[in-house]
Amino acid sequence: MYNDNKTVVVVGGSVAGLLQGLQLKRNGHNVIVLEQDPSKDRHTHESGVSIGPSVVHLLDKYDAIGRPVAIPSAFLSVAWRKRLRVMNTEWRHNMSNWGCLYLILRANFDGLKSEMVPNPPGPKNGDGIVDYQAGKRVVNLTYDNKSQQVHVHFIDVTTGEKGSISSGLVIAADGVHSTVRQLLGVSVRQEYAGYIGWRGTVPERLLEPSTVEYFLDRLNFSVLKGMYFISYFIPTESGHIEPAIFTDVNGKLHPNTVPRGLVNPNVWVAQTARYLPQMTAPLADVISKTPKPFITKVGEAQCRAGSFYDGHLMLIGDAFTGFRSHLGMASEQAARHCLAVEKVMNGHLSHEQYHQENVFYADRFILLNRCIGLFGMGWLSSLAWTILSYVWLMASYQLGLVHY
Repeated sequence: MYNDNKTVVVVGGSVAGLLQGLQLKRNGHNVIVLEQDPSKDRHTHESGVSIGPSVVHLLDKYDAIGRPVAIPSAFLSVAWRKRLRVMNTEWRHNMSNWGCLYLILRANFDGLKSEMVPNPPGPKNGDGIVDYQAGKRVVNLTYDNKSQQVHVHFIDVTTGEKGSISSGLVIAADGVHSTVRQLLGVSVRQEYAGYIGWRGTVPERLLEPSTVEYFLDRLNFSVLKGMYFISYFIPTESGHIEPAIFTDVNGKLHPNTVPRGLVNPNVWVAQTARYLPQMTAPLADVISKTPKPFITKVGEAQCRAGSFYDGHLMLIGDAFTGFRSHLGMASEQAARHCLAVEKVMNGHLSHEQYHQENVFYADRFILLNRCIGLFGMGWLSSLAWTILSYVWLMASYQLGLVHY
């Protein structure tokens, strides 16, 4: 469907866009990434990401660095109130740092040097030519039926200079608040979950040895009254809401996330004073020593269409569906989309099959992420309804009753 010598445009230079861009590069396509953030170093919040099997597959196939990107864990443990272990089961999983994964992908994609990868690998035989253009915000999209080209119009956010690129394939990987999706006028179901998430990281050296031992080699799920915590080890980067909560130290009101270092300390003190007495000792040790927490609204965004302009523009990752963050599945979904796009380009998967697989996957994990959050918050009636919805979805799919 697409000629190998044509340049592919990827809108969005975060993890989803870089996974897609790297795959295209290694398969001989020329790739231009348009990223609206003008900074060289993206703001990472040092947040954790799940490294699922699709991410592992792509890295095994295309990564030329060979550095471990994740910390493996062998168990899933649950603490209830102040009881340290009410459940402990084997559960193999890998967790990483968003910034760590981003820098490894950038090194592979366009040779970005960083503390994480001081000596990026050179191009391989057969690689396409790539260009990562930071500070380019897409402002319009048009499609020429005759030439089957998508024209991407953008503006440089620093200089105001305008430009455009034409391509037979555009991949929109510009996140949960996708500009491309808005320009296309795609109908999106957006839902605020009704609660917020406090997030942060603590250097291991600040913790008591007993705390490190308690959290080591496992994903820990700690349930308190009306709230819960998910805790795990990650590598360092180099290896209706009360308005006051979202108002930072400078008096700026943030719509979704207050970044690290800008959270009002009085808000954080009030939160810790309220909940520390309910926590297990290891969890209290971690929370009390978190130097720079950040806060974000928990929500989801889902659209039912992911392919436009006769298949010449495709939405991937959070631009297609943004999950509640409980299972850390954003990177895994993005990697699955990358693998599916490759099958479409090679003629091994139709656009209809691509659509069906992606919508079903999104429906599943929308419900599974809801289950985790509702259980942790103690909203049991909503949890029961969500579990029933999940069972009905899976049964309907197995019986061939689900049609997208």
